[in-house]
Amino acid sequence: MNYKGILFFLGIYTLLVSFFSIINIFYSIYFDFFIGLNSYLITFLISLILGCLFYFVGRNYSKDIILTDQIIFILLSFLLIPFLISIPYFLSIYDIGLLNAYFESVSGFTTTGFSIIQNINNIDEPLILWRSSSQWMGGLLFLMATIGTIGSKQIKIKPAYLISGGASGRNFYNNFNYNFIKILLIYFSSTIFVIFLYSLTDLRLLDSVNLAFTSISSGGFIPEGNLSNILINNLQIFVFSTTLLFPILNFFLLHDIITGKFLIKNHHEDLHLSLLIILLTLFFYFFVIPEVGFVTVFFAITSSISTSGVTTYTSNLDLSLFFILLTIVGGSLISTSSGFKYTRIYILFKISYQEIYHLVKPINIIDKNLYNSEVKIDDQDLKIAFLVFLSFIISIFILSSILTFDYLTFENSFKLSILTLTNTLSSALYGMDNLSFIDLNNFTKMSLILFMILGKIEIITVIYLIKRFIFRE
Repeated sequence: MNYKGILFFLGIYTLLVSFFSIINIFYSIYFDFFIGLNSYLITFLISLILGCLFYFVGRNYSKDIILTDQIIFILLSFLLIPFLISIPYFLSIYDIGLLNAYFESVSGFTTTGFSIIQNINNIDEPLILWRSSSQWMGGLLFLMATIGTIGSKQIKIKPAYLISGGASGRNFYNNFNYNFIKILLIYFSSTIFVIFLYSLTDLRLLDSVNLAFTSISSGGFIPEGNLSNILINNLQIFVFSTTLLFPILNFFLLHDIITGKFLIKNHHEDLHLSLLIILLTLFFYFFVIPEVGFVTVFFAITSSISTSGVTTYTSNLDLSLFFILLTIVGGSLISTSSGFKYTRIYILFKISYQEIYHLVKPINIIDKNLYNSEVKIDDQDLKIAFLVFLSFIISIFILSSILTFDYLTFENSFKLSILTLTNTLSSALYGMDNLSFIDLNNFTKMSLILFMILGKIEIITVIYLIKRFIFRE
């Protein structure tokens, strides 16, 4: 195992924490929020020292990193970086214990949105900005992790054709070098563009920044206890709903459009997802919940598919299970959204249908074209999709069983398990807005921490490590 190579990549993301610490330091000084300034200074120094140390120790070994190393790097990143992010929570004046601080940071970094803070309105603005920043950092790491592992011949987690720029087939180091600047520029420029859009709707700058970090990363942290206090009209709600398309559609879609490389054959998944959103919005607006308004229905649909979970939705009709199903669907394979991912669902349904039809008519040839394109669904794609689905179901059962020990009802345990594994905020969309995470026992909190991480990095990666180290071939 290439430990020093792992440290190199871990150092890069550790330095990212120090960068956001600087932002919070300047923000605190400029707006006279000196009460939490020391916590950001400490976070900056620790992350800077560790980041530089990891970077220089591992820089000569980074080219030799293999699949096992990169999966361990991803796992360690989601385990260790939240410890750095938790420092401002732990050192704040709000009496947040170590476990609660780590819970909050993991929830942000995995873009889940569960919060132990009972009244966000009582929190100072720099800490609110820090919460939002943790989501943005987690979304960036997830994209890099996804694209870095995508071309592996040992474990094809994602269909390689979905990568823009022909990066598939490269090793992790070359993928990282090839894509990091591109991803960072797209991710950063998209964030700036979203902030600009929000500013046009008369949102104040801090709210625009916080909501941009939330929408781009598909996170769930919002700067107010009630989103309706920020998004006060249909225009603001519609703009926010539209920006949730960023974490739903293929991350490289915007890049392909800007560079003139857009080809419909590379974005069938985006086309399917767009049609799904439009059809569901129209159906529910005209036939199910017309009383809540078109914009609110559109917001609920996009929020669920993006696995964000933020909402202004209120209705006497309980559609929580339907919206939870949408979180399971998720967005594009190359996006910041979590969930099962639409392409995998497409693969399972299409192959299942084809096999059943083949039993009825044996002479029929099974169509294995992905989205009726020239790309074929191979056995590896099908095995991975089935394995992810099976591990998802088993994980729901395990986590639901754990949650019932904390006096949660079976229904709430079931819902919370799915929301945890899909990294989705427990909001009114799912009938879970009254859940208090601060009141859960420590074992439950630690279980949620573990499954939030597993939900983000996908259990398939852990299965690979178990196979690699325990069941060696």
